[in-house]
Amino acid sequence: MTNRIRMTVLATNAEGSPDLYLTFVEVTALQYNEGQHYDMALARAEDEGYRPPMIAFDQNDAAAGMLRHATAFMEGETDGA
Repeated sequence: MTNRIRMTVLATNAEGSPDLYLTFVEVTALQYNEGQHYDMALARAEDEGYRPPMIAFDQNDAAAGMLRHATAFMEGETDGA
């Protein structure tokens, strides 16, 4: 049985600018526990033209929880970093 995991990859796009690539990966519990979902997301981003430096995180990682806060910060809705 596989699970559908939401993934985000922070990478460099074709224009050389920092970007976020959003995708899903299907993994077994063993693949997830071994961290293979990160590799799958990075490979998918590269296939779509994204380049290093790249880092992937899933819906359960601390970085995912920070996305809302980062959006509010970047849009000037908060002064807290």
